[in-house]
Amino acid sequence: MSEQTNENRFPSVRNAFFIVLATLLLYTVIEVVWGGLPVKGKLLLLETLTLVPALIYVLAKRFDFREVFRWRMVEGRVLLVSGVIGLGVSIVLDEVDRLIQGLIPMPDGIQALLKASLTFGSPGELVVLILAVVVVAGFSEEMLFRGFFQGAVERTADVTRAVLVTAFVFAFIHFNPWWVVEILVLGVLLGVLAWRSDSIFPGVVVHGTNNALAVFFINAEESRLGWYLVKGHVSPILVVLGLGLTVWGFRVFYGLTQKEASPDSGGAV
Repeated sequence: MSEQTNENRFPSVRNAFFIVLATLLLYTVIEVVWGGLPVKGKLLLLETLTLVPALIYVLAKRFDFREVFRWRMVEGRVLLVSGVIGLGVSIVLDEVDRLIQGLIPMPDGIQALLKASLTFGSPGELVVLILAVVVVAGFSEEMLFRGFFQGAVERTADVTRAVLVTAFVFAFIHFNPWWVVEILVLGVLLGVLAWRSDSIFPGVVVHGTNNALAVFFINAEESRLGWYLVKGHVSPILVVLGLGLTVWGFRVFYGLTQKEASPDSGGAV
């Protein structure tokens, strides 16, 4: 496929990067204009509008929505294995977060803000939280980063570089230095899943699973998590189990998607 043909069908890396910057600017505008909105309502608004700049660009250029955003269906068993990967990764990254917090504690003010964003006091707040953090964030962020942005980079660079660049941008736009390691690792894994399957749906499952478990644990009373925690850390047995589920899940995922990997992307991950 010629470069000119790709330019007519897909965004360039430069344009894709500017669209991500436009998304960041949109976040800033919302924070300034609607900063007084209830925290969870504002979170839902931010996640809902995440795709607006990219959608406007794709429509204006008359690109194929499914191709640009990797809106490609996969088999049910691929999604099932993705759920297993999401569970394993979430357990491991939870412990990574606890280790980092022990070395470099997050300031109380930021912890309070995050808790206010991710805790609920009523069924209505829970519904808004699940919509924003699990459903909308899973789809909008995967479509923007692993579909739109990573797809553009893959067409001009090797896969490894495309995955890493996307993961760094993904981590940066979350504005939380204390979570940068976990988000970066998650971004790399999500990038590999998207490249291998040429679809955002496995990543949506992993992303949603990770966020759903984060909401669960931040709302659960620590006294009821004796099965999960040991002295403030994830049980070593569960960490090993999480690693095992992640490794096993990726091995199965690669086997299931070996005929589905995109032929246009070079390199290997």
